[in-house]
Amino acid sequence: MKLRFNREEMADALTAICNVAPTRTPKPILRCVRVDAQADVLLLSATDLEVALRCSVTQVEVDRPGETLVVADTLGRIVRECQDEILSMDLSEKALHVRGEGSHFQIVTQDPGEFPPISAAEGAPDFTIARDTLQRLIEWTVFASARESTRYAINGVLWEVEGDRLALAATDGRRLSLARGKLAKRESTDVLQAIVPTKALSLFGHLADEPDAPVNVKIAPNQLSLKSGRSLISTSLVEGRFPKYQDVIPQDCDREMEVGTAEFHSALKRAALLTNEESKGVRLSLSPGELTLSSRAPEQGEATVSLPVKYDSEPIEIGFNPVFLLDVLRVTHADQVTFAVKESSRPGVFRVDDDFVYVVMPVNLG
Repeated sequence: MKLRFNREEMADALTAICNVAPTRTPKPILRCVRVDAQADVLLLSATDLEVALRCSVTQVEVDRPGETLVVADTLGRIVRECQDEILSMDLSEKALHVRGEGSHFQIVTQDPGEFPPISAAEGAPDFTIARDTLQRLIEWTVFASARESTRYAINGVLWEVEGDRLALAATDGRRLSLARGKLAKRESTDVLQAIVPTKALSLFGHLADEPDAPVNVKIAPNQLSLKSGRSLISTSLVEGRFPKYQDVIPQDCDREMEVGTAEFHSALKRAALLTNEESKGVRLSLSPGELTLSSRAPEQGEATVSLPVKYDSEPIEIGFNPVFLLDVLRVTHADQVTFAVKESSRPGVFRVDDDFVYVVMPVNLG
């Protein structure tokens, strides 16, 4: 194997690859990236046996095709730290040599035949969606999924395709995030469902592809594949039955507030400064035209923050864990959000148009 490659493109690909290859694992082979130089492309592959990623580096000149296996983090750090526009790579019997102007690195290699095979769902894609649309849906939902729950189904994000719309839903039992977007292309009219691991979805955001590039999606019985530009993500699916999220969304919230997203986010961050593990909540007091946020922590003090809002219903007080509210405001790029509630003991609902709904359970502040 002998080739030259564009360092910047290679660095972008290796950044994504290193998000898949674990640095600590009982199977050292999984720390590696498979480097496969073909006639006019360099393929980089990594897997943790749940999620796999294959990236293509196209700005290459391959003199001699070949393949090898090296530790992903090692190769990534070398390529990122070099300043050359072009680097060269060649393989000897015992080492992979990476050379730039004034630098030479020899990396220990392993047998590529020992690397686990990377499979992807075969056949034509089930649907195509714009990359920026899918990225927005992922950002709006992945943060709300459970972490290490014994209910394995809520450790992932539900994908539901019906007609020309894709819905993503995530919950950890205390909140629910639902986002919808329009597909760019779909041949079948069948309803499709899959529960996708959060790691695969978080990885999608690290891909250095064009924002408006189409994403081809294929769903198999136990696998999902995302093909975007020069990258292919393949992941196993989460087993189990996802809760009926439609039953969680309140339909009778008659007290509605409209507020600027940035203003609400800033006020909430300030009010949350005086909370602790014992008093992990912020009180929202709504009255016509005004929202007051207050908190208190024993032996620390109290905080009160007010801001103008659009609200003309009866006054109400309700408490929330501020982390759950800050999470949703952080990913909401709209200038305004709508917040609705029925009573202080029932969930609150955030909405951004008809595409994004976030349901959060209140906390008892005594």
